[in-house]
Amino acid sequence: PSIYDPAVYWGHHEAEWGMSWCAGFTQTFWDGYNSIIPRDEGFLDRKPLYDCYHQLNHYNLFGGGYIGSSRGHLESLKKKLDAKE
Repeated sequence: PSIYDPAVYWGHHEAEWGMSWCAGFTQTFWDGYNSIIPRDEGFLDRKPLYDCYHQLNHYNLFGGGYIGSSRGHLESLKKKLDAKE
């Protein structure tokens, strides 16, 4: 037997956090995760972008309220970038 994953991904481990809003993992899970793979500096600045990517994808697939949360993440990211200028 074999398993085929049509959504295979190779990239930065932080991208996994983008689905944390709907995965239902507890803080204990993420604490354990971070004990093995620590957060890189600046992660909290990048997290809204990871969240937004998956929420825009959900909006594309399902419509509904995902657009509002996506917009909020983009606005948050823009404020952080504007503050760094």
